[in-house]
Amino acid sequence: MTAFAPDSSVTTKRLLLRPFGPADEARIRAVVEARDSFLPPGAPGHRSGVSRWLARGVHELRRSGQGAHLAMEADGLIVGAISLFKTHWGAGTTEVGYGVHPLHRGRGYAPEAVRGLARWAFENTTLRRIELRVNLVNTASQRVAEKAGFVREGVLRAAALEDDGPHDVVVFGLLRNDLV
Repeated sequence: MTAFAPDSSVTTKRLLLRPFGPADEARIRAVVEARDSFLPPGAPGHRSGVSRWLARGVHELRRSGQGAHLAMEADGLIVGAISLFKTHWGAGTTEVGYGVHPLHRGRGYAPEAVRGLARWAFENTTLRRIELRVNLVNTASQRVAEKAGFVREGVLRAAALEDDGPHDVVVFGLLRNDLV
């Protein structure tokens, strides 16, 4: 497969990784109002944009063929989001990113989701490499990458530009053959 199907879902031991949908509107409105930052890039900054985002915006990445944004659900509650993006089908590469709601951090959801989505991607697509990039000072996300089986490959100096200036980025990689 060289695209992400609209109904692509992944089940892990404790999580369901699934497309966002209209039924998520109340939960996403509450997240937006509380300014809890774990939703994918492009998520609305105001509750008035939630309906439109759930109907179209969150699915644009998949429609473009460059990735997919998925809700991270545990016990019927959205606890985070995970995405594959910057997918280059010809090269067989993609990047993974994620966010976990502040109230659900520290429970191992992020490494479980990353590992599950990577396994699904390698089993169901032609992808051969997944990258995970982390701000050098974000030690929690570096631990997530390592727990998910990614290999630390190096540091890109001043590769990310944030509000407070440039930051170094650690690159982790996972190859199809790395999964056991």
